[in-house]
Amino acid sequence: PTASAALSDLWFGPKSLPRVTVLLLNFRYRFDAFPSALAALHHWSLAAPASLHAAAPLICHWHTQLTDPLYRAFTRYLSERRASANPTITRDVALTWVSAFPDAGPWTMSTRVQFASKLLSAAYAAGLVASNSDRKPRPLITPRVPDDALAYAIHLSRLADLDLDNDLLASVGLTLADGTLDARLARTASIRLARLGDVIDLTLREPDFRTWSLTIQDAA
Repeated sequence: PTASAALSDLWFGPKSLPRVTVLLLNFRYRFDAFPSALAALHHWSLAAPASLHAAAPLICHWHTQLTDPLYRAFTRYLSERRASANPTITRDVALTWVSAFPDAGPWTMSTRVQFASKLLSAAYAAGLVASNSDRKPRPLITPRVPDDALAYAIHLSRLADLDLDNDLLASVGLTLADGTLDARLARTASIRLARLGDVIDLTLREPDFRTWSLTIQDAA
């Protein structure tokens, strides 16, 4: 689709043509690299639109993590802070983190401030940060992950050739190290995880995105 078509059909609401153009470029970069995942999302939107709507913030968050190294590193930092004695973040702390990023050398202060603000806004939209106010420290929280969203994250991790201890799952509070991923998958019918010492066996009822997407049904 062209930007003009997306604008006339109000894909992104009342945005300007330049803004719609940028949004389409970003979505193509984040999603077109994973055609089987994109096809699964298309089927999901038809079979269970309410379920997809609930999972959409997390799905956008995971695809941004995969394609944006700055956001991926920032969410890793948020996971570390969430497990600390002071699980909060402020804009000043985010700005300090951005300024210390390896590629930040040539960035102007206004660029760093913009990056810090947008990183916090993205984390808030994903449900990693409890508020979007600059007046006080923002609590870091663990978002609720619906079963379909979790299955999507597992399949996406496999598609991206990631092991189970990855930033996608850790960002939503699910890791092998503390057993949270094991406990959650024990309640998920379509995925089984078993351990024997250091050996991990992951069994998926549906072996790929296409097969999995065909099982999604509208709960209503």
